[in-house]
Amino acid sequence: MVRSDERGLSLIEVMLALGLLAGVLISIAGLFAMSEKQVRSGKTSSQALAVCRGVVEDMNSWGFHQTWSNFGIAGATTRAATIDMRANAAAADWQQAVEKALGDGAWGTIEVASIGRVTPAPYLALTRAIRVTVTVHWSEQGRARTAKVADVRM
Repeated sequence: MVRSDERGLSLIEVMLALGLLAGVLISIAGLFAMSEKQVRSGKTSSQALAVCRGVVEDMNSWGFHQTWSNFGIAGATTRAATIDMRANAAAADWQQAVEKALGDGAWGTIEVASIGRVTPAPYLALTRAIRVTVTVHWSEQGRARTAKVADVRM
């Protein structure tokens, strides 16, 4: 006995629906993978900025003279200096913090510069304001990345 009023889906319709569902699910899975990379990158950038801020905050308790003398910079002869944290004993603890937060191969620099209305800016020992810029460098997913925090002190 054959009924002509039966309702349902044919095998072709079911296979087509499953194919479309699979395509949508694969696309969504790809978005999750991309978002995971973005979250990881954002976390690493936040850690880098936190390390930079920590260095600047530690240096905020120093006076002008102490800022350059701790790094072995002559305030009477230098208008700006860049300190490599890997090569300066005074910055060794900060370099360790950079490596701990961002991995081996990460490194930081500190730039101390005289600023003012006089052009060129006066020597560090004669200045009324200095800019301290802390920069960290690291490699993430084959790309070179940097984070920078600057502070002006008067």
